[in-house]
Amino acid sequence: MIIIAISVLGIIVGYYFLAASNPSLIIRLVTTNPPVEDGLILPQNEKRSWDPDHIEFTVGVPVILVVVNNDDIESHQFSIPELNIETESIPPFESTTIEFTPTKPGTFIFLDPRPDETYTYVDYRGETVNQLVDHSLELGEIVVNP
Repeated sequence: MIIIAISVLGIIVGYYFLAASNPSLIIRLVTTNPPVEDGLILPQNEKRSWDPDHIEFTVGVPVILVVVNNDDIESHQFSIPELNIETESIPPFESTTIEFTPTKPGTFIFLDPRPDETYTYVDYRGETVNQLVDHSLELGEIVVNP
């Protein structure tokens, strides 16, 4: 009985230290659609950003990223091209989890790699809106320390 109790305690303590040293980091794509001008949302007026947009990791330390798409209309992707990481398309209000271990130090850009798109939809006011989406504005930075 004592051996079982010690084993269970060891598993719990080990899990605690593993979880404490390897917590998940949540990254959200945040979009704010401004008022429509002549039936069109202009890309320069739209606000898109990753939160946080600057992240630091350490070589050899496993990472768990939970990428959340907070956009209410369109799907997005998350990519770190230099580290060969890219998610599938993430639908509105959904998320995906990425697990990896950085193997090289450096500064790397993360982004939504999809090309520009145009969406036509009816907004909450009943207005038909044409939205031009410039995904190149959706950038962030990862620093991997040695």
